[in-house]
Amino acid sequence: MKLERNKSYKGDCIKLMKLLPDESVDVICTDPPYLYLKNQKLDRPFDEKAYFDQVKRVLKKDGFIVLFGRGTSFYRWNTILADLGFTFKEEIVWDKQYTSSPVLKVSRIHETISIHTKGNGILNKVRNPYLEMKGYDIESICSDIKRLSSILGNQKDLLAVQRYLEDGNLYRDGVVRKKESVSISANSTKKANISGSIMKMLQDGQVEKTIIRHPYDRYARCHPTQKPTRLIERLLALVCKVEPNNPKPLVLDTFRGSASTDIACMNSGCDCISFEIDAEYFEAGEKRKAEHRMSLQPDLFEEVLK
Repeated sequence: MKLERNKSYKGDCIKLMKLLPDESVDVICTDPPYLYLKNQKLDRPFDEKAYFDQVKRVLKKDGFIVLFGRGTSFYRWNTILADLGFTFKEEIVWDKQYTSSPVLKVSRIHETISIHTKGNGILNKVRNPYLEMKGYDIESICSDIKRLSSILGNQKDLLAVQRYLEDGNLYRDGVVRKKESVSISANSTKKANISGSIMKMLQDGQVEKTIIRHPYDRYARCHPTQKPTRLIERLLALVCKVEPNNPKPLVLDTFRGSASTDIACMNSGCDCISFEIDAEYFEAGEKRKAEHRMSLQPDLFEEVLK
């Protein structure tokens, strides 16, 4: 049996992974059972050694695994990956804004994601829209507004913004700044004009951070641990190289759940294969995918009117 791209399969993920060719997957992005809930179908134990052996086999040489987790099991999985020769690249904290576990003694409002590469994979430098990055940080937005409002009264700041808008460069002491906003040498510390940097951030967006603030899907969920599609899109942007003249990256989600990874791939220009063992969640995810595909279709009435 050959597994097709952009299709989901119902069944045990380890058995299904064995149907994939060696080094055929660019990215594995998945949310395994955390194994802390008792008598819950969400927390089906799985053969961790067999699973991570398959992860190593199917990933390409410089492929990535993006792994959600928490607690003891998460630390164990990261150790297994290290023992298999994977290189840790980054840890991302998802700030959910609201607690998803109100019965716990400590309200948990975050989840942890680790990113590893099988070889020498390099993360992409990604910029996201200014308001998406700062939408929950009112104090920082107010600070930027105050800085920009002062530009008109400061000739140096005004010149820095003007030069950036003209040629797209930031300057330090009249010289184009190549990298850091602050440089430190043995004798001095030099800082680029911050007004130009703020204007660049407003126009080009802000580099992705290790804490991603995005509310979880509280009311539109078909799965108890459903991840926001936009969260997955931002994670995939760090590890997937989507280039017009090259084949689409193949993303594998071995514990599909609500199909957020599938939908994020549709939105990001990636292909996806996903596995889900539970029949109820499988059907719910298929319905969600179908509804999203319909939303991507052009309005038939608009086409007729053209």
